[in-house]
Amino acid sequence: MCEDVLLKRVPKGLGVYIHIPFCKSRCIYCDFVSFVDKNYEEYTEYLLKEIDMYSEYLSAGVSTIYIGGGTPSIFPLDGVGRILERLSKYANLDEATIEVNPDSLSEELAKGYKDLGINRLSMGLQSADDIVLKKSGRLYDFETFLRKFDLARRYFDNINVDFIVGLPGESWKSIQENVRFINDFQPDHISIYMLEVHGENGNQILKRPDEQTFQRYEMFLDAVKNLGYERYEISNFAMNGKYCLHNLKYWFNTDYIGLGIAAGGHIGFIRYNNYESLNDYFIAISEGKLPRVYEVVNTPEREALETLFMSLRTKWGVNIEYLKEKTHVDVSEILDILKRRFDFFDGVKLSEKGMDFSNLFFVTMLNIWEEYFK
Repeated sequence: MCEDVLLKRVPKGLGVYIHIPFCKSRCIYCDFVSFVDKNYEEYTEYLLKEIDMYSEYLSAGVSTIYIGGGTPSIFPLDGVGRILERLSKYANLDEATIEVNPDSLSEELAKGYKDLGINRLSMGLQSADDIVLKKSGRLYDFETFLRKFDLARRYFDNINVDFIVGLPGESWKSIQENVRFINDFQPDHISIYMLEVHGENGNQILKRPDEQTFQRYEMFLDAVKNLGYERYEISNFAMNGKYCLHNLKYWFNTDYIGLGIAAGGHIGFIRYNNYESLNDYFIAISEGKLPRVYEVVNTPEREALETLFMSLRTKWGVNIEYLKEKTHVDVSEILDILKRRFDFFDGVKLSEKGMDFSNLFFVTMLNIWEEYFK
């Protein structure tokens, strides 16, 4: 149950997410906030100031750090070091992850990250098919990825590899190549996402997933499970229990601080997002203000709903009593309604089939919730 996972798996203390918004170039499918500017030094200085603004919260202790982007592996190593050093007085780390792109990973970086206390890498492969990589604007081919994965393995025994299904040029052969890579190299953790299309990126309009894309997605998921990976969250698979501890904080809606532009955080019942503009971010911090463009104090009902949405993405589901203790909201009747309506929901968690139909389930849950609490 959710409570058991919180006690046994989710490290106590805060999670800290750090957004590094710089890239060499924009991939055509990317919807994250990133820039090709190189004002690394200035950004580092403002990140350090933002860390200091959270000293009261951080003093409770930091157990996980996740450095994402953008492309953190193009950010200077000494900048990463300064950020981690500033957090070190608060940290008793169970996990520290950094995202890396294969084209920018070097032996110097891999060793440097290890020396800084980073113990987990997340590598963005997206596809083992060179046709897909080229059409998606990735700056490497599959052979390059294999060399860099081998390099990473020399320093790290916990590596995640990201895949996206539905990219331009994808075929059934693409999925077979993905599965072959996983079978041969056995990364510790795999994330598999369906392409999300939000209109036009650059000069190319990405195609929304069609029926064949969904079939390839299902084939990919089945193959990964058959290789012995545990689907512990809708899009995430682990070997030998190597879950992403930082992401468990998101999925069970515990406390985490987001630092940098476009980063989001959740502290108690407060949820916030930072400015997406570098200029707005710099100005706010220069004025001694937290650089938040959005901030809300959740009602108990909203907090309960967010916790349901997130925890029901996992294989463990939700613990009703824990949720009631946290928010003083009783959700048992709503879950009973959902249990009667869906044969893939047992009142606590979704089955494998339920994970595949999670969009339908969550839309229905939201409609029932709004009717119940109107």
